[in-house]
Amino acid sequence: MTKDCGESIGYVIFDCVCLMMGAASLREALTVEEAEAIAEAAKPVLSKLEQYILIISAETSTKTEIATAVFNIISTIYSGGCIGEVISAWLETLSFGDAVLYGATALGTIIAAVCTDGVATIGLIIVELATAGWLIDDSIKCSKACEF
Repeated sequence: MTKDCGESIGYVIFDCVCLMMGAASLREALTVEEAEAIAEAAKPVLSKLEQYILIISAETSTKTEIATAVFNIISTIYSGGCIGEVISAWLETLSFGDAVLYGATALGTIIAAVCTDGVATIGLIIVELATAGWLIDDSIKCSKACEF
């Protein structure tokens, strides 16, 4: 995997976590180094994320398909045993105040979503997508950088 590919996947994962947490305002502060650390934390499952990134980046995908793909990225990270590392890497990108605010609910939100098959969470992600043009842009860049 190229450096650009890993970095791009890190951005997409960060975007997905932000959507799950209702933390879209945090997206603008992400650095390249932080994106790389997030991708490294999810390394055991990166090859399984391609299909979801392609759905997010496709012009023909519906909002429901995109929201489901976001949920599936998080679910794949969870089932692959990387969720703790990914959430830790995500929390390290935040200021102390934001880390306290979102850290208290991050893991619980993701576990609740995964344990309920994500039905309610997918609905919430659809609402959040209105503010998440960066997710689509990052997914398109990722598809190109990784040659998906």
